Amino acid sequence: MSSVDPRWFETFFDSDDWLSLATSRDPERTELETGFLAGRLPPGGRILDLACGTGRIAIPLARRGFDVAGIDISRRVLEVARSEGPTLDLRHGDMRDLPWDDGSFDGVVNVWTAFGYFETQAEDERVVAEVARVLRPGGVFMLDAVNQSALLRNLRPESWSELDDGTLFLERREFDLVAGRARAYWTFVDAAGRREHSFEHRVYTLAEYRAMFERAGLRTIEVCGAFDGSEVTLDTWRVVIVAQRDAA
Repeated sequence: MSSVDPRWFETFFDSDDWLSLATSRDPERTELETGFLAGRLPPGGRILDLACGTGRIAIPLARRGFDVAGIDISRRVLEVARSEGPTLDLRHGDMRDLPWDDGSFDGVVNVWTAFGYFETQAEDERVVAEVARVLRPGGVFMLDAVNQSALLRNLRPESWSELDDGTLFLERREFDLVAGRARAYWTFVDAAGRREHSFEHRVYTLAEYRAMFERAGLRTIEVCGAFDGSEVTLDTWRVVIVAQRDAA
C-alpha cells in the first residue's frame, strides 16, 4: 500500500480542489442533513459544529434558530464560512483541544466523515473526551461516518468522473485491514495541469464507536444508516450515531 503523510489534514482542506468539491454539495442533501440534526437538538440550543469547514451545516443550523459555534483546522475554509456567516463564533483550532469551557454546548455535531484523522486511537478518544467535556449534562453528540461493513463489501479500488467545470477527477482507494484505515488518492486533471492529493482516516465499527463514546460518558441512543432516519444495515454507506452525555 502507498503511504499518506500522517499530518495530511493540516493542509489538505486548503486546496482549490477541495474547496470546489466542498462548495458544490447538493443543497437538497444539506437540507436533509440539517433537518435530521435540528430535529434531535434542543430547540434554540448552543451548538458546536466540530470540523465546520465552509459552514455548510453551521450556517443552515443558525438559520433554524440555533446559537452556533464552529471549529476547523483550515484557515482557508473558515474564511469561506465567515463570509457566509459573519455572526457565528467560528474559530481556528484542533478538535483534540477545544477552546471552550466545560459544559458550553447543548449539542455537538460532526458531519461528512470528519473523524478518525489522527495517527492513533488514543487521539481519537481524546476528541470524544473533549466533546463530552464541552457538552452540558444531557447534551447530544451526533457523528456521521462511513459504515465500515459497507466499505469493505463494496470497495471500488478506482473510479473517475467529470466535474461540472470539465475537470477530470480520478480516485484510487485502499483499506488497511490491520490498521482499520481507509486511504484515498485523488488526481485532478484540467487545462491547468495535473494535481495530486491524498488522505486517510480510521474507520471504526459501530461497536467500536459505541464503546469509545461510553468510555467518555456518552450513551448511544440512536443509530441510523442515513440522514433520512433509515435503519443501518451491512450495506448502508453511512452510519449516523446519536449519543447523549450522562446527566450530572
